[in-house]
Amino acid sequence: MMRKYIRNLSIFNKTVLFSTFIVILVGIGTAYISYKVQESMTEEMLSHHALSIADIWKQTISAEQVVAAEEGKTNKGREKLTQSLAKIYDTQPHYLQSHIFSVKEGKGQTVTIIASANEEVIAQLHPSMNYEMSNEFYRGFQKVKTTKEDTYTKVYTDEFGTWITAFTPIVNQADEVVAILGVDVDASVIHTYQRKLVASLVIGLLFLFSIIIFFQDWGLRKLMFPLRELLFGIRQVSSGNLRVKVKHEDESEIGEINKQFNEMTTQLQELFKQVAATTEELGEKAMRTPSSNGIEKAINDMGLIMEKTKLQKELQRAEKMNAIGQLAASVAHEIRNPMTVVKGFLQLFYGKDHLTPSEKGYIQLMIDEMHRAELIINDYLSLARPDMAQPEVLNCKECVTSLVDLLSSYALLNNNIMIDLQVKRTVYIKGNKNEFNQVLLNIMKNGIESMKDGGVLKVWMEIREETVDIHISDTGVGMSKNEVSRLGSPFYSLKEKGTGIGLMVSYQIIESMKGAVSVVSEKGVGTTFTISLPIYNPIAP
Repeated sequence: MMRKYIRNLSIFNKTVLFSTFIVILVGIGTAYISYKVQESMTEEMLSHHALSIADIWKQTISAEQVVAAEEGKTNKGREKLTQSLAKIYDTQPHYLQSHIFSVKEGKGQTVTIIASANEEVIAQLHPSMNYEMSNEFYRGFQKVKTTKEDTYTKVYTDEFGTWITAFTPIVNQADEVVAILGVDVDASVIHTYQRKLVASLVIGLLFLFSIIIFFQDWGLRKLMFPLRELLFGIRQVSSGNLRVKVKHEDESEIGEINKQFNEMTTQLQELFKQVAATTEELGEKAMRTPSSNGIEKAINDMGLIMEKTKLQKELQRAEKMNAIGQLAASVAHEIRNPMTVVKGFLQLFYGKDHLTPSEKGYIQLMIDEMHRAELIINDYLSLARPDMAQPEVLNCKECVTSLVDLLSSYALLNNNIMIDLQVKRTVYIKGNKNEFNQVLLNIMKNGIESMKDGGVLKVWMEIREETVDIHISDTGVGMSKNEVSRLGSPFYSLKEKGTGIGLMVSYQIIESMKGAVSVVSEKGVGTTFTISLPIYNPIAP
């Protein structure tokens, strides 16, 4: 829930939240480090202070007096020691106290206190004066006893409170440790100082955070102002107001974006004016919705322009096809009958016995040319009078296989071309069988004729969910992009004696079958024709 809330915040609020979090994190880290450093320094300072006190007051205590007091030979010596320790207790801060410990250890970690100025300790340990040492105290005690060097403990806790103890040895003339002077520092003072430090740090950090957050908010608002301006401009453009201009007060990256935004809106205004003018020229002004404005209006106008342009292209194509059809019908009526007569007389002359072989060869050449002219006229007739027969269900695999069988011998004998057929699955389509065979024949023959030095014509089928793709690929001369774009146009052919009508009719037949033809070609590599047709499924509604 919280993550979703943060994700939906504005950029400004996200930036404020993130930067505030970083500031607080850095502040808390700094405060913690200061706290630990101050704690360590205070502990170090108190420990060295206790050591210096112990070292100074050790000079006022004689080893013989300590030994006598420990052995109980005289009470006067013990009283004198207690008075000396009382002076330490009275002259130093209240958190210092001192004791003289015997070097003779008792059972476990116990030691006997020879003299002490602390009445609470005396009252609690009297009459044995045996003190049970904590582990930290014991380590320090053993260290000064064995090394005869001053030392101090870390903070430890015993039955009397929390302490730091500084130890200094009391030695006799034989350099033997006869007792140990311990000066205790009440470590609770450290916690008192720490509480004051924490309070000071909290107050200081709150004050610092307030200043930082204030200037951060002010700075971010100044920084985000151009973005707010840009967002305002985008909303205005979305609502259709293209005359909006945003402020750009500097040359920074954001200022440059705002400047480019203003230029964009200016160009959009000009573009939409041209779109509106074009729409009016096309006579579609009355078709606009009165409530539309701005971008919505421009989109409506562009839709009308595209629709009108498409209709015009369809009309031009229909007019062109009509003209071609009329021309085809005229050619069929005006030329076909005379050509039939001429061809008939040529065949009659060819049968005469008195003709020489060369004369018969000339006549045969004329007959062949007349036959080629008839094929061209038949193409025009198929364009002028398309087959109006009802479509039937065709076995696509059977149609492709039969055409390949028919053309295999022709391809091998004429150009030494092999046809590689890869058709495995049976699929059904709907259309006119003669027309579909005509399309396959035209495209396969074009591929064979493009491979003048031999090669392989590959034919395979690819069955998709709702369509079947028939691929016919050759390794011939190939075509450029411009040549591919013009395929199917009237009278456009790449052959020396071609008319382009065959491929044009093929495109029309595939369109009538609700399919499409696509061509991929590269100069010097070859061409692949793909015929995509919808699969016929009698079970489908």
